[in-house]
Amino acid sequence: MSQKTVSTLSAKHIVLSALMIIAVPVLANLTDRFVSQDWIALMFSMNICTSALIVYNWPLIDRHVRRSTAAMGDTILYTMIGFIAIGIWTWFSMSFLKADVMIPSSAVLIGIGYARPGMLIAFSFMSACLFNIGFKCITDHMDVRNKELQAILLSAITFGLIMTLLFTPYTPITLIVTYLYYLILTAILSYLYNQSHSIVPGIISFTAVHLIIMILSMF
Repeated sequence: MSQKTVSTLSAKHIVLSALMIIAVPVLANLTDRFVSQDWIALMFSMNICTSALIVYNWPLIDRHVRRSTAAMGDTILYTMIGFIAIGIWTWFSMSFLKADVMIPSSAVLIGIGYARPGMLIAFSFMSACLFNIGFKCITDHMDVRNKELQAILLSAITFGLIMTLLFTPYTPITLIVTYLYYLILTAILSYLYNQSHSIVPGIISFTAVHLIIMILSMF
């Protein structure tokens, strides 16, 4: 974003992408009325809605993949930085902030074995795509040309607030600490994007951190 001069996405594209993100908690709530298992409902909704988001944004993803393969050194470097930063921040947020991180507990993962593969996919790769594609689309029209710090802060404040309001229980303390979690997480993803000019490092590092946390929690 720091080097962008003209938005690459139309207003229609941004609105439709935003609606697909909003559809995740809406569909999850509707599904939960039938299955009465909130994590199963969220898993189903995350996989369905994010798949639609990926398909709709495939030209964007393809463009970013080509950027990453053309600058493989930067991709590897910022993927490693992202893995360390997201890993430390997620661990801190779960262990000390007690933020409402979108990762099912070990009891859920172990207790609902038949849904485990779907959960591992939903709350690692699909969540990573939702975050990275989401913040890229929603903040695409922000006029922060050649202002990297402003780009990171604005995307973090805006998208962090959106994710908090969509996915966090409405209790004051939980909202505050979870907003802090989403704000810093989005800032990290925005930094990775600004440095590598691709959402690929953010997707890979986010996916790896969440997947490792879930796998380790089952042992």
